[in-house]
Amino acid sequence: MRADLHCDSLTSKPAFAQFDLKGFRAEKAFQCFAVFTRGNDGAAYGAAADLFRRIFIPQNGFMAYKSYKDLDYAVKNGLACCALTCENIGFTDGRYEEILRLKRDGAVMASLVWNEENPLAYPNSRGGGRERRGLKKKGFEALEALKSLGIIADISHLSDGGAVQVLKSGAVAVASHSCADAVCKNPRNLTDGQLRLLADAGGVAGINFYVKFLGGDGGFAAVAAHLKHIIKVAGENTPALGSDWDGVPRGGIKILPRDMPALYSHLLKEGFTPRTLDKVFYKNFFRVLQIAGG
Repeated sequence: MRADLHCDSLTSKPAFAQFDLKGFRAEKAFQCFAVFTRGNDGAAYGAAADLFRRIFIPQNGFMAYKSYKDLDYAVKNGLACCALTCENIGFTDGRYEEILRLKRDGAVMASLVWNEENPLAYPNSRGGGRERRGLKKKGFEALEALKSLGIIADISHLSDGGAVQVLKSGAVAVASHSCADAVCKNPRNLTDGQLRLLADAGGVAGINFYVKFLGGDGGFAAVAAHLKHIIKVAGENTPALGSDWDGVPRGGIKILPRDMPALYSHLLKEGFTPRTLDKVFYKNFFRVLQIAGG
């Protein structure tokens, strides 16, 4: 089994350039599909959520995940399981009724911000340093709505100050597509302190396959290095997979969906046990889904 926390195919152009939809359906894995928005573009969210509803139906071989029991249904009926997530909910302006709309659409995870400041929060942007400022007033309102509705709070892209506030808030939280800063220096990667807070909160960090976040040659050895560090700092219940397929330019990711069996085999040779790899590949994230209210 494989579960991946972040893929941008719903809103990338052209869609499914790195992510293989037919292969995914045959693999019967679990994939989070992010609706990416810029600024306050609620219309873009609506269009992408509608696309999700039209594509991921049982007639096409897919199960749209809405609660934990859907995992059993997908397995028993031979369906690939697909979860809707939202990257940057600035368009909600922190309003409960707008975030309730996400819940009704089946969104299981949401991030407050992307690479640009919005009414909710500040980012750790790809072009700058680490941002210390925390959540804005509307960001706290949005976080409370996420908590009350059982939507996982995603701290990938969020400022250092905001991430600490989320991780100490009692929210179910993850970093859907972020690596370890100690292995590859990047404002989008997690510090050791953040990894420990994430572990304390019962969350996970999805290893991002983007070369600029992995470091090295962006291959299997780089993934192994991040996994070893995260496990050393935050324990084996913390790492997961968050590929960022279709979220970066062609060539920016060398590890594609078809390479996942080979990655698993490589990690076994690196000394990871099947028990640990099963946690990384799906069990850790499934635990978070169950905690979030299933």
